Amino acid sequence: MTDELAEALVAVFERLGPYVCSDPHLRDAVHNLGRAISTWADQCAPSPAPHVPARTDLAITPPPVVIPADFSLARPPDPVRPLSLTDDEVHGIVPVDLAVIARRCHLKAEAARVTAARKRGDTTAVPNDLIQQANELPDCDLWMLHPGDYVDAPKAWEDLGGAFAVGAEAATLLAALRDLPDTLAERHRERVLYAGAEAQALMWAGVLDVHRRADNDQVHLFVHIREYARNAHIYINRYLKKEDRVSADQWPALLSRLAVLRDELAEARGKARHREKGLMNLKYKLRKMADVPMNAAGEWPRVLELLEEVVGVGVPASNADIRELLLPVLDTLPEDQEPGPNAERVFSAVNEYLATRPAPAPNAGTEEPAVEIRSVAELLRGRQVVLIGGVERNVARRSIEHAFGLSGLNWVSTRPHESVTVFEPAVARAEVAVVLLAIRWASHSYGDVKGYCEKYGKPMVYLTGGYNPNQIAHQILTQVGDRLRSLERAG
Repeated sequence: MTDELAEALVAVFERLGPYVCSDPHLRDAVHNLGRAISTWADQCAPSPAPHVPARTDLAITPPPVVIPADFSLARPPDPVRPLSLTDDEVHGIVPVDLAVIARRCHLKAEAARVTAARKRGDTTAVPNDLIQQANELPDCDLWMLHPGDYVDAPKAWEDLGGAFAVGAEAATLLAALRDLPDTLAERHRERVLYAGAEAQALMWAGVLDVHRRADNDQVHLFVHIREYARNAHIYINRYLKKEDRVSADQWPALLSRLAVLRDELAEARGKARHREKGLMNLKYKLRKMADVPMNAAGEWPRVLELLEEVVGVGVPASNADIRELLLPVLDTLPEDQEPGPNAERVFSAVNEYLATRPAPAPNAGTEEPAVEIRSVAELLRGRQVVLIGGVERNVARRSIEHAFGLSGLNWVSTRPHESVTVFEPAVARAEVAVVLLAIRWASHSYGDVKGYCEKYGKPMVYLTGGYNPNQIAHQILTQVGDRLRSLERAG
C-alpha cells in the first residue's frame, strides 16, 4: 500500500468514525464493506497447500477475539462541535457586555494576523501593546499566539483574523441596535439579528478551520443573538443550525454588509436624537406661548420650523402631546405665516381631532344660552351658514344649527390638495349669511376662499378653536359682528 493511499484511508476513517457510532445504517454499510473486502481477499489468495490432516489430540481452540469498546480503524478525530449550540451547552452562560466582546474580537483579529505572518516565515515579535491590551480585558485569551495542535496554512489564519473582525463589527452593531428607541429599532431589528447570526457562524467556521475547538467570544455572541431574537419574538431560521454553515473566507463580503448596516443605524440614531431635541424645543415654545399669549405671534416662525423638523424625522403628525399644546394657541397664528407641508399635516390632524371629538354634554335644567350665542342667533336666525373645512359631524352640525336658529348649515368637508374652486357655488348662494373657514391653520391655500366671499359679499370668519357653539359665537362677533349688524340694519 502506498503512503498516499494509506493517508487517504486514514482521512476517510477519521471522518467516518464519529458517525458510525450513532448511525445504524452507516454501521451496517461498514459491516457489509468489511465482508466484501474479506471475500475479495479470499478470492485473491494463492492456491492452498495440500491438506494434511491435523492430529485431533493436538488441536487447540483459538481464544475468542475481543474487540475493545473504543476500537476504531484510525486515530479518533477531535469531536466536531455543531454550529448550533444546544440549550445544555449554553445553559448558565451569562454573556459579557457587547462592548467587551467587540474589543476582544478586535484584539483576536490582530493576533490571528500576527500568526498568519509567522506561518509565512515572518519572525517579527508580537507587539507588546497587543498583550497589554488583552491583559486589561476580562478573559481575553489570545490563544492563537500560544503553542497548540493547529494548522500551518497562513490562509486559514488570515480568514480567522477576518472572522474576528466580523465578530467585532457584529457586536458593535447589536449594541447600537439596543440603544435605539424601540420604534426605530423595530425597523432594523430583524436584519441586524440575521447579520449577527451569520457573523457568529462565520467566526465558528474560522475557529474550526485552524483546529480550535471553541472560542468564548463566538459563544457569547451566539447567546446574545439567540436571547435578543427570543425576547423580540423573531425567528432566525438561518445560521444558528449545524447544517447551515458559513465559509470563513466569506468574511470580506459580510464585513462590507455589516458596515452598511452600521451606517444605517448611525443615521437612525442621529434622527432619533434630532427628533427628541426638536420635540423638547417645540414643547418649550408652545408652553411659553400659552403662558404669555401677547408674545405668541413672534414665536410662530420658529414653531413652524420645529413642526417641519420633528415630523420630517418621524414624529406622527397626530402626536397627542403636540396637539394638546397647540390647541390653546392656535388662534394666535398670524395670517401672514404660511405653514410648510409637515406643519400643514399637523394642523390637519388637529382639525380632524376637533371635528371628531365628542360634543360637550348639554347643560342640566333650562339654563339660558350664553350672551354671545343669543347675540349671534339674533343676527343669523332663519339664515344659512357655510362651514368649510374639517370632517362633518352630524352631532356638531345639529348643535350649531340649534344654537343659532339656522335654517341649515352647509358643511363642506375638505380633502388634501383640493382646489378652492369647488367652494364657490356654496359661497355664492343668496341665502348664505356668513362663511366659516375652519382650516386656516390646515391649508394656507384655502385662504383664497376669501376672494369668493368678497366677490359675493359674504362675511368670512376664521374658526380656530373647534366647533363648540360658544367658541363659534365668540369668533363671529369678534371678526364680523359689526358687519352683520350693518347688513341687518340695511336690509
